[in-house]
Amino acid sequence: MFRQLLIASLITACVHGAPSPPPPPATPRFFNNVTVFAPPESWASHSTSYARSVLLDQNCEKDNVLLASWTFSPPDGPYLPIAKSTDDGYSWTEISRVYFTHGNYTGGIILQPFLFELPQQIGKYPAGTILATGNAIPANFASTNIELYASQDKGLTWEFVSVVATGGAPNTDNGATPVWEPFIGIYDNQVLVYYSDQRDPLHGQKLSLQTSHNLLQWGGVINAVAFANYTQRPGMATVAQIGNGKWMISHEVGLAPQGDLAPYAVHYSIADSPLEFGSAPSHLLQARNTGTISSAGPYTVWTPAGGPHGTIVVSDSTYSQVFINTNNGDPDSWDEVETGLGVSYTRGLRVMPNESVILFMNGGYYGLPAATVTAGEWLVPGPPSSKDTISSCKNPHGH
Repeated sequence: MFRQLLIASLITACVHGAPSPPPPPATPRFFNNVTVFAPPESWASHSTSYARSVLLDQNCEKDNVLLASWTFSPPDGPYLPIAKSTDDGYSWTEISRVYFTHGNYTGGIILQPFLFELPQQIGKYPAGTILATGNAIPANFASTNIELYASQDKGLTWEFVSVVATGGAPNTDNGATPVWEPFIGIYDNQVLVYYSDQRDPLHGQKLSLQTSHNLLQWGGVINAVAFANYTQRPGMATVAQIGNGKWMISHEVGLAPQGDLAPYAVHYSIADSPLEFGSAPSHLLQARNTGTISSAGPYTVWTPAGGPHGTIVVSDSTYSQVFINTNNGDPDSWDEVETGLGVSYTRGLRVMPNESVILFMNGGYYGLPAATVTAGEWLVPGPPSSKDTISSCKNPHGH
């Protein structure tokens, strides 16, 4: 009898096979401060910072594919890690590394990464090419180098493209000559790179802009933001097109006149094009509902959600809260609102495809004994966007 039962059970197992593994848990409707990366205990450095993401949608992917990078100090570096998420940023897997091969950076570090997907062909690089940039510093700390790399296979492999700008040693004292903090945009069939620039003897630091029609050669330096007061230091620029079609640049101001209230007070300018910020008036970003002045490391995005003019969202490196404006950047229309998300140096924002959700990439603070890269979602207040949740070429704000 036992033998018959054994044979019967074996036959049943062969017919039905082994039990199927349980399906992976579904991504929660909203998530908050999930870990993207934590440095292993064995590493000498446990600091992370400056997380950035890009949403791939120029080739009409059916899934919401995100890539992210950040600054850290791996023992086998330096390089920029490239992590991928296919569940709206809830879980991540490293898929590649961007080694800055143009110079000898062995023993150095790569700071301030930024990722961008081309929405159109630029030179020999087709739409869908992913650009990665950062500030490469050699082991002897003799220079700062904003270099550009490209991937034509969705971030799996990378090639050197060009050097955008080179400066002196990484020193934030006025009179030193480094470059910092690149940000990539596109306008009028040319790629734009904004960066902080200490090379001009007329300014302790200014925001510079250079443009390229082919990614290989770059035009001369344009003053994006430069103050008459030599000691004031605009830095950490981000740029977004807002609801009325105009363009907004936000930045911190080192040694700002607001003093202890906001030592790196956030200012912004609005212009008809992203090439014309230099002649646009500067505004202090201060919330009308709380009086808080945004300070340090701003990141700005715009979404159609939240009202008839959409919503400008500005994050900074001082507060968990964000600053929102539903009136096309009017200086008297900023509100400070809660997010429930961690504070970091710095937070990168990404408008998700339904445009009512903002993905926050939190980079971590400099100098902490153990920092982690985290991600979390935040729902824009007010009326939702009419977009669905599937990435498509209809979404012009995903790059």
